[in-house]
Parts: sequence; C-alpha cells; structure tokens
Amino acid sequence: MAYDAYPYEGCGLLVSDRSAEDGGLPRRFVGMRNAAASPYRYLMNAEEQLRVLLEIDDADDVVWAIVHSHVASPPRPSATDVGLATYPDALYLICSFASEPPDLRAWTIVEGAVNEVVLEPV
Repeated sequence: MAYDAYPYEGCGLLVSDRSAEDGGLPRRFVGMRNAAASPYRYLMNAEEQLRVLLEIDDADDVVWAIVHSHVASPPRPSATDVGLATYPDALYLICSFASEPPDLRAWTIVEGAVNEVVLEPV
C-alpha cells in the first residue's frame, strides 16, 4: 500500500471483528486511493470509502485501524491527521519513509488527544 502510492501518501483500512482495545486482531487490509494525490496528506476517495465502510458494517466488522504513510516526516500524527480523526475506537497506523527501513507506529486519537500504542508481533 505505502510503497505503491509513493511518492504520495498511501492510505487504507485494517478490518477486524473487534477493535484492538477489545482484543481484536486485524483480519484484512483494504487499500484505498489517495484522492489528494499528495506527498503531504491523504484523503480517501469518498465513493470508495463509503462502499468499503458499508461492506464492513454489513459484515458486522469494525475498522480496526486507519493506515497511511508519511513520505518524509516521522510516523507521528500531524495536526491535519489529528483534526481529521473521527474513529475513536480505531488505531491510526502511520508508516514513515523518512528513515530506512521505514518506521511503523500506532496511535489512538480521541477528541484531539494522541497516545502511542506499542505494536507487538503475534
């Protein structure tokens, strides 16, 4: 996803039957098109996003994480990322190409409060 979108930010959704907080693990990834076509921000294509969210809801699944990449900045949520965060039960995963190898970090963003979540291999 992130490599395919480069030099723009890539984006997508991780889907599960339960949120990470409830012990869910990601079951599938759905890559989304970055409608902004920008190296500085992402914007999921609205029609594609609606279709995928309806499919997730119909399957009684949840958005486990919103995933996107940063082309040249660290894997921390930007002010724009925080402002656009509307899924308090989802994790926000950011893959940064600012270092080699790329760095992946996870965050919760709830009402503007940003907290890092340690990712553990399973």
